[in-house]
Amino acid sequence: MVYRLILILSTLLLLTSCAEQYHIAGNSNLACLDGRMLYLRTSPEGVTQKLEASTVCIDSCEVVHGRFNFAGDVDSAMMVMMFTQSQCVMPIVIENGNLNIQVDNAGQRVTGGPLNEKLYTFFRKQHRIENEMWEVQQRTIQMMREGHSPEYIHRKVGKKADKLRRASEELETNFVMQNYDNVLGPGFFMLLCNQYPTPVMTKQIERIVSNATPQFMTNPFVRQYVRQARHREQLVKQTGADPAQSL
Repeated sequence: MVYRLILILSTLLLLTSCAEQYHIAGNSNLACLDGRMLYLRTSPEGVTQKLEASTVCIDSCEVVHGRFNFAGDVDSAMMVMMFTQSQCVMPIVIENGNLNIQVDNAGQRVTGGPLNEKLYTFFRKQHRIENEMWEVQQRTIQMMREGHSPEYIHRKVGKKADKLRRASEELETNFVMQNYDNVLGPGFFMLLCNQYPTPVMTKQIERIVSNATPQFMTNPFVRQYVRQARHREQLVKQTGADPAQSL
């Protein structure tokens, strides 16, 4: 009897040890967040609707004097989105150990885990390209106000704008491809696809999918998104009409 009890307790301890514990300590100097609830939300397997409409809450906390904390257990690393009410604030990779979040006027960042470090290094590179794009947009607006023709504006800034768009797409594509077999690949792929109102196979998505590993393609979101996008392509070929236009 005692032996059986010890065996049961040992089994329970072994199962418990398989779960990873996370602790997320956050700081914010944004007055608009003080006193508000924050939520960690994730998409159910296979869901391809908009993030704000399809996520489920796995943890929550209140921002008190600019500080907030999440803590809990997770079976394995997973990407979640931090929300305040219906507004998405930032993505986070829940991984074993202590993580730190900083939210301020300069932006959002997560430190303390290798996957989060990799994710936010990528975001910093992406942000630099976006800043350059913004400067090109401002220059374009200025030239339009000065009365320059579209042809003149294109000659002046068109090449740089195209170069920045290609650089942004290449950065995104490579990030997914370099992380096919961890949570970052499918997680960012979901964010990438979420910009489209309905599943669609763009050249970028086609490139990601055509080079993907089996592990990436078995991810529930990836599998269902690709299936729906392929089905939509077939309908367009057969009927000549896009089913999304009737929504």
